[in-house]
Amino acid sequence: MARRAFLPTIPPPPGGPPPPPSRSVPPPSQPLSEGRISVPPAEGGIAPALVAQLLDRLSAADDAAFVIAWLEALMHGRARLDAALAVRLLRAYREAGRSDRAREYAQTLPSSPSTWAPLDAARLAIERGLIAIGDGRVDHAEAELRSASRSIGLAPRGSGMREQLDMHIGTTQLELRQGRAVPAQAALRLAEHVAERIEDGAWRIATSTTLGHLAMRLADPKTAVKHYAAALGRAPARGHAAMRAQGNLAIALGSIGKFEEARQNAAAACAVAGEIASGWRHADAYDVLAMVEVAADRPTAALQALDDALAVLGEIEQPMLRYQLASHRTLVLAMLGRAQPAKQWLAKAEQLRGELAAADALDDQDLMTTRARVHEACGEHADAVGCGLPFVDKLPDAFVTGTLNLVVARASHALGDHDLARISVERAALSGDKHGWVFPERQASAELWELARRSGDSRVVRYAEKMTAILDGAPPPPSLPPPRPSIPSIPPSRNTMPSIPPPDGDMDPAVDSFGGGETLIYVTTNAGVQRVRRTEIGAATDGSNLVVDTITHALRIDAREVSLERRRALEPLVVQLLRRAREGLSAEEILRAAGGPGPESADAEHRVRVLISRVRDLLGDPAAIERVRDAGEHGKTRYRLAPSVRFALIEPLTTD
Repeated sequence: MARRAFLPTIPPPPGGPPPPPSRSVPPPSQPLSEGRISVPPAEGGIAPALVAQLLDRLSAADDAAFVIAWLEALMHGRARLDAALAVRLLRAYREAGRSDRAREYAQTLPSSPSTWAPLDAARLAIERGLIAIGDGRVDHAEAELRSASRSIGLAPRGSGMREQLDMHIGTTQLELRQGRAVPAQAALRLAEHVAERIEDGAWRIATSTTLGHLAMRLADPKTAVKHYAAALGRAPARGHAAMRAQGNLAIALGSIGKFEEARQNAAAACAVAGEIASGWRHADAYDVLAMVEVAADRPTAALQALDDALAVLGEIEQPMLRYQLASHRTLVLAMLGRAQPAKQWLAKAEQLRGELAAADALDDQDLMTTRARVHEACGEHADAVGCGLPFVDKLPDAFVTGTLNLVVARASHALGDHDLARISVERAALSGDKHGWVFPERQASAELWELARRSGDSRVVRYAEKMTAILDGAPPPPSLPPPRPSIPSIPPSRNTMPSIPPPDGDMDPAVDSFGGGETLIYVTTNAGVQRVRRTEIGAATDGSNLVVDTITHALRIDAREVSLERRRALEPLVVQLLRRAREGLSAEEILRAAGGPGPESADAEHRVRVLISRVRDLLGDPAAIERVRDAGEHGKTRYRLAPSVRFALIEPLTTD
């Protein structure tokens, strides 16, 4: 499911023949200053700027194949095209999936087009940057995008909006390629902002789809749903664009627990594919349906969808899709407990994976999760843990990593290693609560969610209650986003001791108030997490000399109260210190909790000392924060709350 949930629809295999030119040319969204062009103009007949205007509108209408055929006919017998037309031909090659041809044509264009118009030079740099990203040439891509930014800056004010949009999209892809999530999120927000400032039109279908893909890769499925729904709303009902939007929307909806809506969109994608896109695209749509059924915990239905996909695919040469189908079938067979067939299909999936020319880290993580799940299905729990444990820290925000942590948790629980089981399920819960993921095999993980409800972290407790509600058939409560500024999910340490379970009482997660309108809240103390009425805060925090209220953003030490409104960097750090009171925080976790520059910054050590010093000043007692060291020669230094400090952390139950 991972690749489908984070990457665009599989492109056709490289090197094949280009698609045939479209027979109809969509009318431009706005009238041109002169008549429309239906055939290549004679030399000197029409101004290149006017031709470029028409080509931009054809590109926006997703008619790259026609643009290629038209410009190649125009180029016949000429030494070169005008700059404005040359960069649009290059863009058309890329948009049509003809990467090899785009790469070759880019090499024929000037390396430093100093005499070109700024926007043409910017477009050339953007296209070269996107090609370099696809080839994995990160430094070259970075240089090209910087050059594009400079060229856009030289253009007339208010012009070049499409170039700005593509530059920000390229920057997002580049940052993701380098594993830098925070800059990628910032670039995506800029792309969304620029897209809103451009006049509406057919171009928004492809752009919304691309923004949805990027949001999924950034583990933001709710934003992805918004973009995919926007693409679907603008696309013709029975066209390829609608089919792709429905498939991607189905995956995004399934990943956040909206299974019925996801199934409807996946079934609609299959129906459209059967009418207009027989072959590998039809098989691809059935694969989407299978992954939705996996998310909905219906492995039998998923297996049927995969059978249909393989039947439709037949002997069609489509290596990536064939690998995905084999991997997904392996996972489904393991979910059904059919261990021996799962092993056979795992060997097939690994063989197909080895034959792929290139794959990203998410593919490897997905395959490792499938391999660990097969070991679990075979009863080889030690092998499942040994296989998955080295990967539980990689791609921590990805959907597939949460699934992997649950496999490791179930296997370690079966082996009697309850500490590792608790740590692994807490990792999954933190990721799920932060991003809104709803992981599959919820019934198989029921014991783990009961274990997670005894955690000392209210985020883990909240997510465990949500999973329990889904298992019981109750409407789950909305997930609580991280407090501002956002606190990254920090994997718990293996040294964490299990928390004392909350007191018995009304634990229905579908309600947030008792009769009489008394709001429920979470209160975390040295004893663990519990739900209490708002009017019972006094009793719940009795005996606590340190109280942090995230609702009013206030901190109370004995009789002294301090507002945290102006201490935005310290509030999330203090909250995290209370959540991790037993094991404490490492230097890296402190920097990530406080926001700003991370551990890779030059002054990281100094910033850690300054932050801890400020927290000690805030608490008014230097001894309130202890400095300890993990066991072992390479143990990390940690800072934790002193055991003598009796604390209480007040948090809302849910927010929308």
